Amino acid sequence: MADEGGQAAKTLRLAVIYIEEPPFVYTTSNSEYRGIIPELAQALSRELNLELEYLPMPRKGLEQSLLNGKADVTWLSPEWVTNKEQLIFSDPVFMYREFLYSLNPFNESGKPLDWLRDKTICLREDYQYPSLDRFFVDNVARAVKVSSQVALVTLLLKKRCDLLNMNEHRAIWEINSLGIERKVWRSSKPLEETELTFVFNKKWQTKMAQVNQELSEIKRSGELSAIIKTNIHLSLLPNPKSTKFD
Repeated sequence: MADEGGQAAKTLRLAVIYIEEPPFVYTTSNSEYRGIIPELAQALSRELNLELEYLPMPRKGLEQSLLNGKADVTWLSPEWVTNKEQLIFSDPVFMYREFLYSLNPFNESGKPLDWLRDKTICLREDYQYPSLDRFFVDNVARAVKVSSQVALVTLLLKKRCDLLNMNEHRAIWEINSLGIERKVWRSSKPLEETELTFVFNKKWQTKMAQVNQELSEIKRSGELSAIIKTNIHLSLLPNPKSTKFD
């Protein structure tokens, strides 16, 4: 990467949301960034021989920071981006999947309509849930919006809602971090899934072959799997077909 003066850039500027979202991104008491995203970005910057710099900002500012050149890279799904043609996406890094969670087994029909009928669902008040919108519009289910500072799993245990809609890694992290021993059931299939990538500004066009090569090696070597496992506090990820957590 070259800066405007033609000198080789030494820094990789990563735009991150300033809201704590473990296990994806959070800060320690020493204000150090930790989590799946920072540690993966650290691995990539190491392989590119660049120093990683964090640029905290609101969620809505991530894409704009790339467009105006303030940041080099952020972490998003192409499906969440508005100006796709103005940005560059790495090869997919891993799958982001959202499941329903319950204290009771799910209907074996495997149909979301049967899972959601006449149920309340705890959701983050500042998030969008396109896969659930039609169920709310049709009055099949009712949303209970809560602050991002509240652990959704605790609301489920207190029976503030019948179901949770949550990313699988986030759910496992909450269950393990809170030491929850009660069995929590997961729907047999995700309501939404998308591939997450690193998203770069256009100036990185000539570097993308190298970026993708380094990401492929990070995955092949097992480093990506180790980062995920460490951050959700498990020695092994559950079988994707599992429908309960013990």
